[in-house]
Amino acid sequence: MTRSRPASGPAGLALRPAAAGCWSVTSSEQLCLACGLCCDGTLFDGVQLEPGDDVRRLKSLGLPVTLSRGRNPVGRFPQPCKALCADRTCRLYADRPRQCRIFECGVFKEMQAGRTDPAAALRQVKKARRLADRVRKLLLQLGDTDEQRALGERFFRMQCRMEEQPADPAALATFADLSLAVHRLKLLAHDKFYTRPPQPSAK
Repeated sequence: MTRSRPASGPAGLALRPAAAGCWSVTSSEQLCLACGLCCDGTLFDGVQLEPGDDVRRLKSLGLPVTLSRGRNPVGRFPQPCKALCADRTCRLYADRPRQCRIFECGVFKEMQAGRTDPAAALRQVKKARRLADRVRKLLLQLGDTDEQRALGERFFRMQCRMEEQPADPAALATFADLSLAVHRLKLLAHDKFYTRPPQPSAK
């Protein structure tokens, strides 16, 4: 799904030196550095730019931004994000789009509000990452090696392939496992990670 809601707030961090030879990392930053799900194609399939985002600048920094056709073109780039590093920091942190600046997932919000402790929040992140890794492993077993696409797109493409082409019993069994893994990941994402915009109060 496209990230119509904002992308990541403190995720993809640029760490701050606290003193010579060491780094200061808050519990919030530790959570995001352990996660990266809002950037790696697990939760979203892309990021939509907003007015004020410098499309030319983002392109020059290596993001594959495309513009929609129409009177008011809208910029977008796909996930997994090209700026996400192997250690889950962001190489474009200072120049990241607005959505990436203001999004905070549900797990992060719950921890910030004190409704869950950092250890419990980290367990939720690790659970989600295990499920996402399970999905990737099953996709690979079925022949999908395109790790440059978001998980949702890869699953949809595999689903179409399985419907259009006859498959042997082993492949069908693997696809059944994949469908279950995707379902479990979606349930967890909607329960713990996706957030809803605040609703206006009734008058």
